[in-house]
Amino acid sequence: MAILVALIIGGWSAYWAVGRGIVSDVIRNGVKVAEADGGSLECGNQQLGGYPFRFELTCTPFRMDKNGEWYFINELRGVALAYNPTHVIFEATGPAEATFGQAGPAYSAHWKTAQASVIAKDSKPAKLDAVFKEPKLTYTIGDQSVEFDAELTEAHMRRVEGNEDALDLSLLVTGLTAGQVSDEVPLDISLVMQLPEGSKLLDGKVRNIADLMVDEELKVNVSNLYLKSGEFSVKTGGDLVIDRQGRLNGTLPLVITGIHQLEDVLRPLFPQGSKTLESLQKTAMSIGQGSAVNGVPTLKIPVTIENGRARIAFFDLGPVPQLIIKESGS
Repeated sequence: MAILVALIIGGWSAYWAVGRGIVSDVIRNGVKVAEADGGSLECGNQQLGGYPFRFELTCTPFRMDKNGEWYFINELRGVALAYNPTHVIFEATGPAEATFGQAGPAYSAHWKTAQASVIAKDSKPAKLDAVFKEPKLTYTIGDQSVEFDAELTEAHMRRVEGNEDALDLSLLVTGLTAGQVSDEVPLDISLVMQLPEGSKLLDGKVRNIADLMVDEELKVNVSNLYLKSGEFSVKTGGDLVIDRQGRLNGTLPLVITGIHQLEDVLRPLFPQGSKTLESLQKTAMSIGQGSAVNGVPTLKIPVTIENGRARIAFFDLGPVPQLIIKESGS
């Protein structure tokens, strides 16, 4: 029996040592590939341990520079069980920063806790789940910046079973405030959608929206989009198409509860003196199909977006902000 136990321990130790070596090789190869491409990859103060039941890698800090893009995380930790190395748990300690070229946007972030789970299948990621508690994000472009705060942010991605090209994606944000939006009435967002050609996101092959396009367009199937702030809420879903110019196209049936609060809730997001919200609210109330939910006025309104302009029936609501599309692979 003692000999059997010794053999098991010895075999397991050898397995763990081989696994540790593979992780080290992956890091070294990553550094070489980054340098060959004119960039850099750094796992500062690298620590690799966890024997006997885990593989644990800690980078303090983690830095990457590639094609003018720069990423920084104060501390990044990855943990995988030795008997199930295809499931990796990541934890990150802020702050984190990302810069996309001299003319591109820059992001800086802090959070209370940040965790992500990645499950691989057939040597590539199949599922990703990420949870951020009390995240704070600053978005800067040029000399302008906007700050976002939330109580909780979750993101989930799955490859669609039976369709390896498609990706299911969901996003949950609670307690969101941004810029001038009042902390007294934060915004909750829930989004569930599918990208018919979105699996490249999990493969790490997407640097911009153009990389997701097929035949010069990106299809987005929105199962549910729900925004809520106080008694005001908007719910919709439908199929959208984004063209090469970043313009939206499609029809979204909106269900708006608390329509009388639309202008008050969204006013901080519009320039001072803008009449757009007032016109939208009046138009919606005049032609929408009305009812009541728990005593709160509710309207059903079909909104059509064509070449980046929104309208209700024949009433033009003006342009919808375009997405920034870069050249594929740039």
